Amino acid sequence: MNLEVLILNNEVVANNLSIEINEKRILNNISFRIPSGYVVGVVGSTGSGKSTLLKAVTGLIPYLYKRFKVYGDLKIYGYSPIDALSNGLIAYVPQDPYSFFIGSTAREEASILDIDISSLDIGNIDVDRDLYKLSDGQLYRLLLYIAIVKGSKIIVLDEPTSHIDWWSIEDIFKLIKSFAYENNVTVFIADHRIELLKRFSDYMIYLDDVEDSCVVDEMLDANREDEEIAVLKNIKFSFNDNEILKNVSIAIRRGESIAIVGKNGSGKTTLLKILIGVLKGRGYRYVSKDVRFFMVPQNPVYWLPGGTVYSVIKRFLEMFRSRESIDSISSLFHLDKDLDKNVYSLSIGKVRTLSVALAYISNADIVIFDEPTLGLDCRYKKLVARIIRILIEKGSAVVIATHDRDFAKIFKSVYSINGGVLKKGIGL
Repeated sequence: MNLEVLILNNEVVANNLSIEINEKRILNNISFRIPSGYVVGVVGSTGSGKSTLLKAVTGLIPYLYKRFKVYGDLKIYGYSPIDALSNGLIAYVPQDPYSFFIGSTAREEASILDIDISSLDIGNIDVDRDLYKLSDGQLYRLLLYIAIVKGSKIIVLDEPTSHIDWWSIEDIFKLIKSFAYENNVTVFIADHRIELLKRFSDYMIYLDDVEDSCVVDEMLDANREDEEIAVLKNIKFSFNDNEILKNVSIAIRRGESIAIVGKNGSGKTTLLKILIGVLKGRGYRYVSKDVRFFMVPQNPVYWLPGGTVYSVIKRFLEMFRSRESIDSISSLFHLDKDLDKNVYSLSIGKVRTLSVALAYISNADIVIFDEPTLGLDCRYKKLVARIIRILIEKGSAVVIATHDRDFAKIFKSVYSINGGVLKKGIGL
């Protein structure tokens, strides 16, 4: 179908757009007029409604999320959002890339969408590897390039910097900017990296007051003990003859804070899974007797039990026989207003916050976070840093994998992983 025939005008227009759910107003009287070829930045604090606005632009709200009520007017190139989506005018890359694929491999996904896989600049992604075995960043990059080559006139991106590594993100933003200008495509980007977003955007939508820059200055340097409670030595791990980890060695002590940084697909998550025993690598692994692990995965929404925030906190308090109360936990983690919400209705940032709260409740000997700042604004990043400090002061070791280099710098010990090799220092 020739999209040019369908286009009535070249603007995305919102007039007094408001959205609510369960009589709670999420967006209130939002108005804008965006011409084609613009990159639009959408910013706001965690839970401010950024993803809600993007889902309204794509037509998913209220046509898929039917409990939402939409007021006011929103037109996409002259059409209602759902008609624009149905006509192929809109491509959407969500915060959670795992749930957006039809095929089982990148090659199969491209075939289903009638896209030449060789036309996608997807870097080190193995196009025949099961999608669920790819990293979060690799999946997001794959969806992004599919959106670009599909020929859509509106591209909507939710939290790209949470998924794409620090070393690639500027090049990705430059690509998006030039693509929008050269092809007269409108791009909406919601993200917490406001300084970066402002540099590449033609128009900014602020949903509330939020800091433009973020400095987390909580140095995580509590005194560690000499006792090694977990050790990996000369660990190797391969998949389909692809060497992911090469002779990796690391020791973990009580009260120690460790950050492991690396590019998308570098093996950070694989290393964490070997550490806790979920994956088995070749080499030496030692864990002290009675040492308890608690790991928060990269996408904790699939890991959480169902129910309300209240019921999940209550369940974990009972499971770990914690002396904390639901009130104290909800207050500490700013979840007071979310207690009655179903955990699957929370924003990615709020899900991340809840998962950090559960890690805090566990009081485990070794607490592991995979991408702990994903989807978090500055306020919540500072909260995560404060909680990690409390954990290490109580004697827990905390290990994170991240591509957020600025956040990694506050940790006592920082390692970088590149080409399967782990080295001390932020490197790369």
